[in-house]
Amino acid sequence: MDEGLLKRFETVYKLDDGREVIFRPLRTKKDLDALYQFYSVLSKEKNYRRFMGYRKVTRWIVEDWVDIDYYQKMSLVAVVDRGDSFKIVADSRYYVDKTTGAAEIAIVVQDDWQHKGIGTNLLLHTIEVAREMGVKKLFAYVAPENRKIIRMGKKLGFAQKWYPEMGEYGGELILNE
Repeated sequence: MDEGLLKRFETVYKLDDGREVIFRPLRTKKDLDALYQFYSVLSKEKNYRRFMGYRKVTRWIVEDWVDIDYYQKMSLVAVVDRGDSFKIVADSRYYVDKTTGAAEIAIVVQDDWQHKGIGTNLLLHTIEVAREMGVKKLFAYVAPENRKIIRMGKKLGFAQKWYPEMGEYGGELILNE
């Protein structure tokens, strides 16, 4: 992807305490270690909610996750600058079905960074990026106990439906007809 386009998808979110979090596209191989560290320290509850069941995250799994093309596979991360290094504190990603133009989306925020508006604002940013990239529809499946994300999805306009055969909620948001 063109470096200018990647830069265009970068934005800064200011926390109530004045700190800044950068929302930007994942830099494929350059962010591998930081993304692995992010997923390695997620609580079991966050891991369960992200993957709809506990999944041990290994380095080779993360190597697959950083193999994105920005068109069919997109990842936007929330990054905190630590002077000489950085830390990923949230990951939002979607995968586009080439035949339908619809994309499944998932987002997770590290436990220590919850309740600061990062998840909601990163999701809003991801929706705008997906819209600009021509994604027709975003959809997600959510465990029923994940009430916070269910409420957030409803607030952001995701049409919701209960899938009893899966035991999950589904949500979809039309972006481009």
